[in-house]
Amino acid sequence: MDLPLWLQKNSPLPTTPSLVASPSSKKKRSNFIQKTLEGVIHFVQESIYSEEIALRPGFLQTMDPRLKFLAIFLLLITVNLLRHLPLLWGLYFGILILAALSKVPSRFLIQRVWLVIPLFTGLMVLPSLFNWVRPGDPLWLLWTFSTPFQIGPLHFPAELSITRQGFEGEVLLISRVGISVTLAVLLTLTTRWNNLLRALRTFFVPKIFIVTLEMTYRYIFVLITLMEDMFFARKSRDAGQSSGAEQRRFVGSSIAHLFGKSLQMSEEVYTSMAARGYTGEIHTLQKFQLRWVDVFSLGVSLMACLTLYAADKVLGG
Repeated sequence: MDLPLWLQKNSPLPTTPSLVASPSSKKKRSNFIQKTLEGVIHFVQESIYSEEIALRPGFLQTMDPRLKFLAIFLLLITVNLLRHLPLLWGLYFGILILAALSKVPSRFLIQRVWLVIPLFTGLMVLPSLFNWVRPGDPLWLLWTFSTPFQIGPLHFPAELSITRQGFEGEVLLISRVGISVTLAVLLTLTTRWNNLLRALRTFFVPKIFIVTLEMTYRYIFVLITLMEDMFFARKSRDAGQSSGAEQRRFVGSSIAHLFGKSLQMSEEVYTSMAARGYTGEIHTLQKFQLRWVDVFSLGVSLMACLTLYAADKVLGG
């Protein structure tokens, strides 16, 4: 039997009126399933890439996690005590050099921090720019009203302007937050998760907090894999024909199913751990080795913090 004409052509469907897409169906619809799959894959890829960085033979990777945590903690305190931007950004330049020595791509580190921090922090402190919230020396005059006005107990001047004090304060805050987050990201990128949690345990962080973080990090990938399988199964049967409302209902039911699955898994995991002698303390096979170079690195970090703080006091202001 000869093949039909529509099958002999490149078009995969017959060009009958019932199968020809209407103009309205040609409109691009948001695909929640596709977006969710892309988000899951991106999360897994980023997590695997972060773990791959922690296994590189870099400077911070070979440092004892306990002293590394202490050194970065001292730098975090110093960052939030400094009041002069040249000192802050000089410290940030040193952090980028440290990241390069640790084989962490500077572009990846900058994008991971500075594409989010200025937007989020800037919006939080945006009102402090204006003289209505923080009086000061006018830097840019935005609007002039005929007379001052009052809303309840609040009094507003006739001019709305951006003050020098407000602008400098916002730039200082954004710089502090961005550099602090950069230090935290650098710590997590160059330290394996179990080593970081064990280092926290050394500083008397409660066991329940450490165990919760450890189990969450370990089993979140199991739930993500389960969710990925669910969405791929749905995607393979969907063929792009379901409506946006149907896709949203599927996403909602998937969230409920994953929540129930996580509760069931938590009970099974705890029962298995208790049956194997779990008493609340997690032991790892890897042991920390304190080296003189680690102690020297901590000493250099402490000296840098003291020098920056003293320079900030000398500059005053």
